[in-house]
Amino acid sequence: METKAYKKEFSSIGIRMLISTVLILLLQVGAQKLALSVFPQWEDNFTILLAVTMLPLYLLGFPITFLLMRNKEVPAIEKHPMKAGQLVIAFLMLYGIMIIGNLIGLAFTAGIGVLKGAPVQNAMLNVITGGSLWVTAIFTVLCAPIYEEFLFRKLICDKVIKYGEGCAVVLSGLVFGLFHMNFNQFFYAFFLGCFLAFLYVKTGNLKYTILLHMILNFFGSVLGSIILTLDQTKSYTTIISAVYSLCICAIGIAGIVLLIIKRHELILEPGEIVLEKGQRFKTLILNPGMILYCLVLFLIMLAQAFLV
Repeated sequence: METKAYKKEFSSIGIRMLISTVLILLLQVGAQKLALSVFPQWEDNFTILLAVTMLPLYLLGFPITFLLMRNKEVPAIEKHPMKAGQLVIAFLMLYGIMIIGNLIGLAFTAGIGVLKGAPVQNAMLNVITGGSLWVTAIFTVLCAPIYEEFLFRKLICDKVIKYGEGCAVVLSGLVFGLFHMNFNQFFYAFFLGCFLAFLYVKTGNLKYTILLHMILNFFGSVLGSIILTLDQTKSYTTIISAVYSLCICAIGIAGIVLLIIKRHELILEPGEIVLEKGQRFKTLILNPGMILYCLVLFLIMLAQAFLV
C-alpha cells in the first residue's frame, strides 16, 4: 500500500509536468504562428522570433507551471554555504559534464541523421545564435537560469527529497532534460540537471545553482555568439577564436579530470522514506504519470529530429 502511495505522488508530478510542458509548447507555437500570420516579414528576423517564442514561456508558461508544481508543507533542505573555491570547482565539473553530454548528443543525432539521410536540425539554436546578442543574453543568461532552477531544482527537489537525494537528483535531471524537447540538448541537459540538483540538495541554496547556470549559459550562448560575429577577415579574429577554443578545451578537460578525482565525494544520502532496492526505478519512473510524460516528450523529440 505504501509503494502505491509513493508511485501516486511521482505519477502526479509526471502528469502536472506533462500538462505544463504541452501548454508551454502550445503557447510558443501559437504565439509564433499568430505573429507570422500578421507580420510574415518577421520570419527571417531571429531576434523577433526569439522574443515571440520566449515571452509566452516566461510570462505565462513558467508561472502556470509554478502554480501547478507548488509545494505544500515540504521540509526545507538544510542550508550549507559554498566557498569561492568550491564554486570554481563546481563550475569546472559542470562544464566537463556538459562536454560529455554534448558529445553523446552529437553522436546520437548523427546516428539519426544517417537514418533520415539529412542532419538533425536544432531550430531553437539557430534562432538563439542568429538573433540580437542582448536579447539572447536576457533570455538565456538572466531568465532561463532563474526560472529553470526554481522549477527543476527547488520545486521538484523539495518535493521528493524525502525519498532520498538520489531520487531528487535523477528526477530533476530527467524532467529537465526532457523539457528541452530535442535530442540535441537532452543528454547534456539531463547530466547538467542531475549535477545542479546534486549541488542544490547538498547546499539547500538556489543562488549557487542559479549563478553556475548563468555562467554556463553565458559561456555557451553569449560568448560563443560574440566569437562567431567577429569579422572573419581580420587576423585578430583567428587569434581570439583559437584562444577561446583552447580555453574551452582546458576548462572541459579540467572538469572531466576533477569528476574522476572527486567521484568518491559525490555521495547521495538516503531520505526519511527508504525505497527498497528493486523498487526505486519502478516507483520513480514506472508509474502512469511519469511514463506518459516520458513517452509524450520522447515522441515530440522524435518528431523534431525526423520531421524538422
